[in-house]
Amino acid sequence: MTWSDVLAAGVFHALILTALFTAVVIGGLLFARDSLIGDYPPAIRERYGAQSERGRRTAGVMGALNALVFVVVPVVGVLDLHGRSGGSLGFWPPFALGTIGFAALVLVDLVILDWLLFCTVRPRFMVLPGTEGMPEYRDYAFHWRVLVPSPVPWPLLSVVGYGAVVGAVSVVAEAVAG
Repeated sequence: MTWSDVLAAGVFHALILTALFTAVVIGGLLFARDSLIGDYPPAIRERYGAQSERGRRTAGVMGALNALVFVVVPVVGVLDLHGRSGGSLGFWPPFALGTIGFAALVLVDLVILDWLLFCTVRPRFMVLPGTEGMPEYRDYAFHWRVLVPSPVPWPLLSVVGYGAVVGAVSVVAEAVAG
């Protein structure tokens, strides 16, 4: 197996990961607009008020679905890599698969969901009732600051951390399987 095979598998599974994540986010917002209120700028949260019970339940379901996606997609990806390799994978190919997938997810979340939809298009399902027209909906820098907080950019470090977990779990699974 070549690194171009790993890259191809990584990109393919990244597309699946981001598509499922995006579907969960948009589906949840369509069901309860305030399900992700904790991710909105503070002024919008303050004006809107407390999250509804429906929003809390929806957020819980969204979290569970995304947790499932974050586990199942890399498992399928590693199995795909294993099938392509015909042998032991070791750490680095699964690490690359996980890192590519989570990096793509972070970029899609920032550029497509946050900047394009939330800040630019502002579809009705993302605008909380009573907050229409607030300038904070156009605060592109808010989403960047959440992604890259100072002094330590934890969300960006999670990209490598996710890859490391995928790689480590793959190594352990191969050792246990013999």
